Amino acid sequence: MAKILSQDEIDALLSNVSNEEGELEQLAHEQKISVYDWKHPNLVSKEQMRLLENIHEAVCRNFGVFLSAQLRMIVEMNLLAIDQIMYSEFVMSIAPPSCIYVLDEEQAESNFVLEINPQLAIFVVERLFGGRGSFVANVRPVSVIEQKVMNRVVDRIAFEINRNWHMLAPFDSKVTRFESNPEFVQIVPSSEPVVVASMEVKIHGNSTLMNICYPYMLISNILSRPEVQEKVLFGAKEPSEIETKQVKQNLVRTPLDLKAVLGRGHISIDEFIKLKEGDVIKLETRTDQALPVYVNNKHVFDSIVGTHKRRFALRILDQVNEDKHHG
Repeated sequence: MAKILSQDEIDALLSNVSNEEGELEQLAHEQKISVYDWKHPNLVSKEQMRLLENIHEAVCRNFGVFLSAQLRMIVEMNLLAIDQIMYSEFVMSIAPPSCIYVLDEEQAESNFVLEINPQLAIFVVERLFGGRGSFVANVRPVSVIEQKVMNRVVDRIAFEINRNWHMLAPFDSKVTRFESNPEFVQIVPSSEPVVVASMEVKIHGNSTLMNICYPYMLISNILSRPEVQEKVLFGAKEPSEIETKQVKQNLVRTPLDLKAVLGRGHISIDEFIKLKEGDVIKLETRTDQALPVYVNNKHVFDSIVGTHKRRFALRILDQVNEDKHHG
């Protein structure tokens, strides 16, 4: 028969546990031990994570615009997080029945998963058929007809994923199959790490989630390519002559807003209201005084005004330097 501990014995055990935890924390601090969670490994670096965030923020932005046009209502999409977890955790987070699409990425010869909340799928189908659209309270499986209608929407998501990945590396994916039970979607072993991009979809005050789950090996194969590594480390290396030339060419084509101010004057609101055709407003600028030329609202040149081939023109007299600005 098990012995029942007294309150004093329980307090003593808890005190010992607290002391041991404090000693471990102190030891870890002294020896600079880094805590590593094997269930949530940090396999993707911060630089690579920023690239993934940029890609999926663009996916949210572009697909949100497409969905707004298709549903004829405002759709707001935001990237919530990009997490590194085990595939078993991702599968367990999905409650059947669900709306799961498996996509095949031809470049890396690998599969990844797009998971959409079935409430969102049913809502989208109803709106596409001209209905008012409502989020069902009781989640039900998506019918075969609804799957066919959703194919066009899912193909658009795949298109946006491909297009935004192309900024980093060639990426060509397409939908291969649909599943409603997550147990039937085993793209990698349960213990394999995956990268999950979680996106929030807001429509008329209703919020649902859409997740994209990539096997870590798919992400690693893409991010380990030399051309991708160059993009990751672009800011840390000196640009080549070709890159410098391209930047200069793009800057030369940049349009600028150029304007000259003939003069300034001050009048009261009462005088402004009483202005009529033929009235003269006295300016503070003399006719023989150089006029300021503003480039994008910054005083850069001094000039005089005249005509050239029967059109108004400016002649640049001098460039205004910083000392003249401050003076």
